[in-house]
Amino acid sequence: MQESAEIVADHYQKTYELTLQMWEQRNTTLLQLLAVVGVAALVTFNVPQAQPLLVDLIAKLVGMSDEGARQDLRRSFPYGLIQSILLMVILYLTAVLYHRTAFIRRCYAYLAAMEPELRAGLELPPDSVAFTRESVFYGQHRATFGRLVSGTYVGMLGLLLLAFLCARILADFSDGNFLIGTVDVALAIPIVLLFVAYVRLS
Repeated sequence: MQESAEIVADHYQKTYELTLQMWEQRNTTLLQLLAVVGVAALVTFNVPQAQPLLVDLIAKLVGMSDEGARQDLRRSFPYGLIQSILLMVILYLTAVLYHRTAFIRRCYAYLAAMEPELRAGLELPPDSVAFTRESVFYGQHRATFGRLVSGTYVGMLGLLLLAFLCARILADFSDGNFLIGTVDVALAIPIVLLFVAYVRLS
């Protein structure tokens, strides 16, 4: 019985470490998504110097040093296409964010369900706090402003996404780019659905 409990305890620890690793990756994905949406919004809203700065960054990446060639690239650069590509990147990152958040929630639920079995296997007394981290102990010591912090992240991302998507689609149809506008709408729908699903998990 004791050996079985030790195996479960080891599995519990490894599951927790995996969950923590996924948590860190999820936070990185959130920051990447905020950055990409921010850049996309700057380009879409035609913020002064945002578009030339984007071209300069691309020119630097490909090793273009001639100033005349950079000026030509700035005039002929397909900003609309880049914005659609950024929209695809946003879709990908939103999907990853949702998937990782769902995995984390599932793992924490699994850990909480595992704890009573582990405590019973180790024959711990009822008043012991060992192996209650994700169940009883967590419920009793929840951070007061935890929901506020989570809501702040969701709110920031939601406002940026909404502003970018609306401006992008409106600009496409206002300029008569119905094909690109239709593609952007087709990409925006799953982005919104995945974001709403992420909000519900958060």
